[in-house]
Amino acid sequence: MTSSDTKGALKGAAEVPQLWMAERGGKPLSPNGVKPMLKRRGAATGVTNTHAHRWRANFAHEWHRAGGNTGDLMLLRGWASEDMPRRYGASAATERAQELQVRVA
Repeated sequence: MTSSDTKGALKGAAEVPQLWMAERGGKPLSPNGVKPMLKRRGAATGVTNTHAHRWRANFAHEWHRAGGNTGDLMLLRGWASEDMPRRYGASAATERAQELQVRVA
C-alpha cells in the first residue's frame, strides 16, 4: 500500500495537509514518527540508510540534473538561504558536472 493509498483509506485524512499519516488513529505523524517509519519502509524494500535527508539530497540532485535552477528549488522547498540547496546538492555535484561536460563537449 502506498502512502497515498494509506492516506486515502483513513477516514478524514483527505482534509489533513500532512503527507504522512499514522495507520492507527488516522493522525498526522510527528517528526519523531516519520523517522522510524522511513527506516521501516527502507528496510522492507532493501534500501539501507533511509532517512529524510537522503530524499532531500536526491530531490535537489534530480532537480538540478533536469535543468532546474537553484532559485526555483529554494522556493519549492521553502529554503531562504542558498546553503541548503548547496548542501543537499553537493553529494552529486560532480556527477552533474560530468554529465554537463559530455553534453556541451
